[in-house]
Amino acid sequence: MKLFYDHLIIDLDDVYAEIEHLEVDGKTRRRLIRIVDDTTHHTVLDTILSHLAKDKHEQFLDRFHRAPHDPEHLSFLKEHIADIEEKITAKVKKVKEKLLREFRNLGH
Repeated sequence: MKLFYDHLIIDLDDVYAEIEHLEVDGKTRRRLIRIVDDTTHHTVLDTILSHLAKDKHEQFLDRFHRAPHDPEHLSFLKEHIADIEEKITAKVKKVKEKLLREFRNLGH
């Protein structure tokens, strides 16, 4: 599913490549990929909600649930959070680095 913030997500191909190198069955591999995707999604939402005023949470979440792909969500967020794109990108980058370390440790 396409989400309004997809263009902010750094390339996760190297994380997926680490998963492919693990000696696990296909079902486990798919679960790990799903965990990476879910973790990324939760990281983005956590970053947004951590910086968005509490009185705007319900409004944002209602909009997001109705149309997760709508690029206007980013406009809404930019009105209420300074540098939200940079904040999302930085947080996802940290999570990606942690995931890479974890999967590399599993593979060795």
